[in-house]
Parts: sequence; structure tokens; C-alpha cells
Amino acid sequence: MFYMHAFRPTRFGKYLLLEKIATGGMAQLYRAKITGVQGFEKLIAIKQVLPHLAGEEELVKSFIDEAKLAALLNHQNIVQIYDFGSMDGAYFISMEYIFGRDLRLIAKKSRAEDMPLTLENALYITSRVCSGLNYAHNLKDFQGKPLNLIHRDISPQNILITYEGDVKIVDFGIAKAASRSTMTQVGMIKGKVAYMSPEQAEGKIIDRRSDIFSTGILLYEMVTGKRMFRGDTLQILSQVREARFDQPEKVTNLPPKLCEILHLALAKEPERRYQSCGDMLADLEECIYQLSLHPTARGLSRYMKELFKEEIVAEEEAMREAVSIGIGIPDALEPLGGSQLPKQGEQKIATAVEKKELKKWTGKQLLHAGQHFLHTARTLTKALGSSLLARMKSTGAFLLARIRSTRSFLLAKEAWTTRRLSYAAVASAVILMAMVYLFWPAEPVPPSGKVIPPSTELKAAMAALAEDRFEEAVTAFEKVSAHEPSIIKKIAGDYARALRGKGSKYAETDSQKAKTLLLKAVALDPDSAEGYHQLGRVYVKLGEHTKAIEPYERAVALDPQFTDALYNLGYAYALTKDYVKAEEMYRRVVVLNPSYLDEALFNLAVVQGKQGKKEQSIENLERALKENPNNKQAEKYLRNLKENSEENE
Repeated sequence: MFYMHAFRPTRFGKYLLLEKIATGGMAQLYRAKITGVQGFEKLIAIKQVLPHLAGEEELVKSFIDEAKLAALLNHQNIVQIYDFGSMDGAYFISMEYIFGRDLRLIAKKSRAEDMPLTLENALYITSRVCSGLNYAHNLKDFQGKPLNLIHRDISPQNILITYEGDVKIVDFGIAKAASRSTMTQVGMIKGKVAYMSPEQAEGKIIDRRSDIFSTGILLYEMVTGKRMFRGDTLQILSQVREARFDQPEKVTNLPPKLCEILHLALAKEPERRYQSCGDMLADLEECIYQLSLHPTARGLSRYMKELFKEEIVAEEEAMREAVSIGIGIPDALEPLGGSQLPKQGEQKIATAVEKKELKKWTGKQLLHAGQHFLHTARTLTKALGSSLLARMKSTGAFLLARIRSTRSFLLAKEAWTTRRLSYAAVASAVILMAMVYLFWPAEPVPPSGKVIPPSTELKAAMAALAEDRFEEAVTAFEKVSAHEPSIIKKIAGDYARALRGKGSKYAETDSQKAKTLLLKAVALDPDSAEGYHQLGRVYVKLGEHTKAIEPYERAVALDPQFTDALYNLGYAYALTKDYVKAEEMYRRVVVLNPSYLDEALFNLAVVQGKQGKKEQSIENLERALKENPNNKQAEKYLRNLKENSEENE
């Protein structure tokens, strides 16, 4: 498989193909987005049969089999399939787009950066692979008949890790159900040789235990840092068939329980292996408990974000550009050159301004054109490299900020109140009006009143803030406040947001500096719950737990349903041993049912235990485990409470 770079965005039915990501022997993969009414958009991946293979009946049938099979899979550790169909003679599958990297690339980058996977993360990844496979292996059809599904290609390339720490199995393309007429024939070897089971390498009939062997190889390589099978293809094939490899305990020092898991997963004879991924998962969880490890998606996410920090920045930039791409130019933009705008845009804009053609546009045309401009501004700026568009952008950002705070600009106010259009459309219109305002200085001002042109510093501040360049925004706001002290009240909300953004970046590296920035932010904008919440977190980071309570309380008072603030306030109370108030906060969090409900229940149980409320504590621990059976802290604390209760009896 090789990566492709040159591609022109193309409409494909309801999908927009943004970029060709890769091409394989049978299909090509695109980054795409689906668009719908009211500006609905979702980033997805499209897998499409290669055009020259569209007439190959057997290959197309195989692709259709994959789509039908994958559509049945619905598990958090398996990439989700959304749609399947045929368009313009090409079969395709639309699926979940993963922001992350596969295990092969992770291994390569970790060696280059000398940042090996920790044992904790390796066990977590393997446990999630086992969970997904156990689900697939036990899947039944709609009539309740077991499908006896096997993946057949569990390898590093097919295990994706998202930047948020989720583990996803991808590409069931060579998976088959045992009952299918298209079942792989005995003797036909599929998959990647170095990750096959011995029976698969022999070309024998395989079952779910083959996937278990392949999963064992992944675990072996993650915990030892070494390839299990090495050499050329024929050498590797011979080693795999004989299950000949260096025993894990001889490669590196590993815990006995982990070595036991590896021996069971990598047994040559299937009958001596784990008989299900569920059994292997149970042993992995027991190993994690014995080693007092606490693997989580958040921990894995931290590792991914550190390992790929440069790539993430580049990918986010690519994503922003990708989703900003549109197809065609609305009729409302024809006065500016229509579809030729990227090539001849500057001249057409100048001509339109000179002839005052923009003046003839209706409000609706302006709004539609503005909406399109938002999607294409980045592309146009790069294509033209003109100062004109740069000036549009900075002034537009300034006016957008005014809309956010005052809603007073005439066009925006009219559109908002009478046309009932979306806020995005209103913002778009403001950018178009910014262009008109810049290049028609002699035209009369709208009857809402005189608009004072923004200073250079203020436009720079607003432009930086619009793109989350907080340090630049703060510097520019400081210049504005020094030169125009009277304007501080008007820009206080935006200035405070810039300070909060800058403060959040320093929270981990320089807590004292973050505190100074956030104190200034809450002074400027005392109605921001987020500002007080960030300040409270910095106080906790500094070990000033008592001081953290006041800003957390202010955040909760401003927003009684601010779940994170309630949770962290409970934590601050617990640190200061005020368990009664801590219990109250955690109870409020539980009622709000956040995504981390099991953690809230665990903390609630702990502070109840501190007060001697053992029955309530046990009840909440059991609820936590019901929400998340993998919460090892809750499991351990519950066991200790029950054992202590039995001893007292």
C-alpha cells in the first residue's frame, strides 16, 4: 500500500471525496465528508473498489461480502461501517474516520523517539483487541445463528489507536463466516505471514483460535520490543509453521503472569491455546490487577499525543483545510468571477468593488456568498497570496467578535432577528460586509450608526483570537489597552478569553504564570464559569487546595450544571478533608450522569467510606462497576470494604 498526495476534491453522490489516503491491491481509501441539510457535515472514510477491477465479478463479490459482514459489527473496538452501495459503476463502503495511527507506525515512531510503549499501555491495547475479537467471534445473525466469524489478518497495520486512546480493529476484508459459500479454500494462504498462526501458514482450515495466536504476537512484540519472527518471507513462513521463536522470558524480564499469558496464546497446537478471546481477556485483566496497574484510554491518549505531537498539529491543519473545501461557487458569487475565483479572484474583486456591483446584491445573496467564503477563505488566501484577503480576514474577525458580544451590527442583527438564519450564515455575511467596508470607504455608513474602524492592534488581536493563537492575541490586546484604555470594557470578554487560552497552555509547564494570567482573566470577565474553573485547577496543581475551593464555587454558582467544576470542587473538598461537602458535590455530579460516571461514583464511595457510610459506599461501588466493569480501583476498594465487613462480623 502506498500513500497518494495529488487529488482534486470530487463530488461522489452525497459524499465529498477530499483526499486519497491510500491505494491497495483491490480498493482505494479516501478521506471524505458527508454533507446534508442545514449545514450538516461529518468526516468519514470511503473505501472504493479500484475502477479497473469493477468488472471482476469474484473481486466485487468479495467486496460485497465484506460490506455485508462488516455492517453486522457494532463494537467500540471495531471501526464502524456506515453505508454501502454502488455509484457510477463503483462499489464503495463508508466508514468511521480514525484520527490516529496504526500499531506498525507507532512501533516505528517509538523506536525513533526512544519512547517505547509502557507495559501498562501494551496490556491495555491487547485487552481492547481481545474485547473486539471476542465480540466478533461470538456474533450471530438476525436469526440467532452463530456466524463463526474470524478476522484472519490481526496485524499491526489493522490495529488503530486514536489520539484519544481508543483502540480500533480495522479491515475485516479477508474475514469470512464459516457458513458462507465464498469461504476461503483449504490451501489458500491469506494475511500477513509474520502475524499468521501455524495452521494458517500451513493453509489448513482455521477457527477463532488463529486470531488468538495473532493477538499473542502483537502482545509479544509490544512487551519485548522485538519482532517475533524475523527473516525473509520463506524463513518467516518456516518459523511460523513450526511456532519457532525466542521465548519471551529469554528476551526480556517479564512478570510470570504475563509470560503465562503469552505461552497460552502462542501455543503451536490450537487445542493448547486459549479457546476464546474472552478467556485471554480475563487473564489480561487479572495480570493488570496483580501488577497494580491502572491502564486507561486517557493514559494511552497522553502517550499518543506526546509521541505524535508534531504529526497531530500537521493533521489538524490538514483537517481544517479539508473540511473547508467546497464544490462549485454559488450563483451569488458570480459578480466576483464565479468558478474562476481562485485563479482570477483579486482582479475580479477589484473590478466588482470599482463598479460597485456588490451594492446590487440582496441580503440573501450576501449571506449565501458569505457562507461559501467561510469554506474557501483558506484556499483562496493560499492561491492568491494577496494582502486584500489578509485584510478581509483580520477585519472580518474583528466584526465577528463584535457580533458575539453586542449583536449590534445592522446586517447581522437583521438576519438574526428577522430571517432566523443560522449563526454561521450571519458570521459569513459579516465577513463579506467587512470586504465592502474596507474597499468602499466613501460609501455611507449603515443607518444603525457610525462604525469606527478598528485599530491595527485590535484587528490583529481579534484575528489571532479567531484562530486560537492566544499568545499573539494577548500581546495585541495589551497594546490595545495601552493605547486605548477607554476600550477595555468593550473588549473585556475577548481579552479574557485570550488570557484563558494562554493560561491553559501554561497550566502544565508553569503553573505560577498560568495563575497570573487566569487571575487577570476572571478580573476582566467575572461572569465566566470556565475562567474560575481553570483557576481552581491551577491552584490544585500548585498544591493550594484551600484556595482552589473559592474559584470552583464561583464556577458552580455561575453554572450549576458545570459537571467538571462540580467534580473538581468535590475533589478539592476531599483534599481538605471536608467529606460532607465533597459527598454533596459528587452526588450532584452523579445526577448529571457524565461520561465518567463510574469515576464520580467511585469518588462518592470513597468520601462516604471516610464518613463510615459503608453500606452506601458499597452500593455506589457496585454501581460504578456496573457502569464500567474495568474500573479496577472500584473493584479493589469494594473488595477491601467487603473483607473488612466480614472480619468485623
